[in-house]
Amino acid sequence: MIRINLLATGPRARKAKPQWDVRVEALIGILVLAVTLVGCWWYAASLEEEILAKQTEKQGKDRQVAQLKEQVKAVQDFEQRKKQLEDKNRIIDQLEKSRTGPVKVLDHVSQSLNPLKVWLVRLNLKGNSVELEGRAMTNDDVVEFVNNLRRTDQFDTIKLMESRAGQDNKVNTYQFKLDLSMKG
Repeated sequence: MIRINLLATGPRARKAKPQWDVRVEALIGILVLAVTLVGCWWYAASLEEEILAKQTEKQGKDRQVAQLKEQVKAVQDFEQRKKQLEDKNRIIDQLEKSRTGPVKVLDHVSQSLNPLKVWLVRLNLKGNSVELEGRAMTNDDVVEFVNNLRRTDQFDTIKLMESRAGQDNKVNTYQFKLDLSMKG
C-alpha cells in the first residue's frame, strides 16, 4: 500500500496575510488626498501672502521713487534758478565794471573843462578809446582843456584831431575833436 504523508515535513507553509478591508483602503486614500489638498492649499496661501507682501513692498518703493523724482525735479529747478541768478550776477558785475569806465571818463573830463568856456557835444566810449567833440569860445580854451586832461593822469594819449573856427547862433566858436586813450 502506498503511504501518503499528509504532514508537511519540508518547508512549512506560510500563514495567510490578513486581508485589508476595502473600506480601510478607501479611508487611507481619502486621507492621503485630503492631506495633499490641505498641503496644496497651504502652499497656495503662502504664495499668495508672499505675492501680497511683494506688491506692498513694490507700492512702497514706487512711492519712494515718486518722492525722489519730485526731489530731483526740485533740485534741478533750484540749480536752474541758481544758474540764472549767477548769470544775472555776472551780468550785473560786468555792467558795474563797464559803468565805472564811462563814469570815470565823464568825471575826469568834467573836472578838466570850464563850463563857461568849453562844452561837449558828443562823447563816444569804445573800450579804452574815447572820442570827444565839443566847442570852445577860443582856441586857447581848447588848449587849456587838453592840458587839463593831461594833468588828470588818466589818459595815455590825447590827440587833438581837429580844431576849426565856426559860428553857432551868430557867436564865434571853435569846434574840436579829441581822441583819448585811457590807461589800463
